[in-house]
Amino acid sequence: MRPTFLGFETQKRTLQVAQKSLDIAGNNVSNINTVGYTRQRVDLYAMYVSGNQSLRWCSDTNNLSLTGQGVNAYGVSQMRDIYIDKRYRENTAVEAETEKTVNILSDIEDVLDNIDSDGLQYFTEQFFKAMQGYSVERPDAAEVATIAANSAVNLCRLLNDYSVKLREVEDTYVGELQDTVGYLNNLLGEMNTLNDRIAKEKFNYPEEYGPNELYDQMNMYIDELANYGDISVTQNSDGTYSVDMAGINIVNGEKLKVNYFVLQDYEKNGQAFLNFESGEEVNLHSGILKSYVDMLNGNGVYATGRQNGAYGIAYYKSAIDEFARTIAQTFNSANGADDDPARQMFVGYPSGEQDPTADLNHDGKMDIGYSQVLITAGNIHVSTIWKENPTMIGMTKTIDDVTGKPVYGYDEVTEEDGTVTLQNTNVLYLLSKFEDGNIKFGNENDFRGDVYQYISFLSDRLAETISYETSRNATAVSTVDTLLDARDEVSGVQMDEEGINMLNYQKWYSASSRMLTTLDDALDKLINGTGRVGL
Repeated sequence: MRPTFLGFETQKRTLQVAQKSLDIAGNNVSNINTVGYTRQRVDLYAMYVSGNQSLRWCSDTNNLSLTGQGVNAYGVSQMRDIYIDKRYRENTAVEAETEKTVNILSDIEDVLDNIDSDGLQYFTEQFFKAMQGYSVERPDAAEVATIAANSAVNLCRLLNDYSVKLREVEDTYVGELQDTVGYLNNLLGEMNTLNDRIAKEKFNYPEEYGPNELYDQMNMYIDELANYGDISVTQNSDGTYSVDMAGINIVNGEKLKVNYFVLQDYEKNGQAFLNFESGEEVNLHSGILKSYVDMLNGNGVYATGRQNGAYGIAYYKSAIDEFARTIAQTFNSANGADDDPARQMFVGYPSGEQDPTADLNHDGKMDIGYSQVLITAGNIHVSTIWKENPTMIGMTKTIDDVTGKPVYGYDEVTEEDGTVTLQNTNVLYLLSKFEDGNIKFGNENDFRGDVYQYISFLSDRLAETISYETSRNATAVSTVDTLLDARDEVSGVQMDEEGINMLNYQKWYSASSRMLTTLDDALDKLINGTGRVGL
């Protein structure tokens, strides 16, 4: 015969579990608008029958005396899908990376706005048109020559402006990267502190359960961290979390240790060197940090050192520098500057400093040492000699028969009638250097063609890169939204579902209460009515 009060114990447990189920359903409803909250449930199991033979009856193999011990609960768990969480975080990193990349490239595009129409293309056309207008005039036509020199000045100013603005974009994102590294290090510190709290609280829970609300907070931290790089997450036996980024451990829950990010001095290195505190280089496959590094260090075909092949800020700075340098070197060389630095049409010197082609000693001689300055978009200027004497480029070099020294003058042609005509052969020669359409810009891996093709090439490359990253972002956003919906279906609180659960738990509780009444009536009959015939 079963124990007398077994049924009461069974229903008492049932009431307790039903009540706890109602409590958890109410807790879910209460937190329906709580950011990061994960739906909880009571994990139930059927009570087993003891195998103690002394308690059996009817037969040696029958446990009927203890069958029907009701329900009990292991604990309260969270409704999470590890696979969905993993995929969500992977795609979040791609979404965040591409969004940041598009923003940076758009800022570059703003600097080079309409580069192939009314920007660089326009001012280059104006310069060559002015040179062509001068070429059909007499070489001593000072007014026309001045227009050509002024057009060159305007082109140089535009290139200077590009350089300044690209550096401003660079400085902006260097500052953002520094702030991001600081924010991430604070986040890692918060995760480490939370791991400590989780470890201490876990002592109060069964093996497979823990402080769900602390787990929610940790998962929110992990979701935030996933925006910055490709991560993998492990939950340790003590309830704490360990996180790897780019294959390197950055949060060790078991040891309560953090591997912080270290950004080296950008101004000193000229590149973004990002390392872990343990010494390894941060080598990411996705995330905002990857976008910053790629866009700051991305120098395309000009990449050196720890730069990479992405077409980022560094590349467009190099490309504009190469444009300025190619224009300057081609004209200067054609104008005889290789032999006589005083023939330089374009020079490189920082704004506000002395023109290297100026007569520094007032002795009629130029300081030739300045001619070695590497020309860039940031320092290209029209030489003082050309601005003060714009017809200088209309003069050609000849060798004096008496002194054997080079002299410069206008190319004269004597007609049959003795009339002397001045020819503009030098300006025509200068222009001819840009007519073959086979100019090499930068190294052999970048571009070869004419000036206008190179401008279109840069514009197209920028537009295509933005289009590609925008497309990647749209795909990632769609995937993330789908995964977020799937995660909400598992982990999110659904009011209708919780309402149905509460009704079921209420009926369950009522039925169990009724069962107690029935058992009480039966026990009362057994105690007070047994042996009394007719009652």
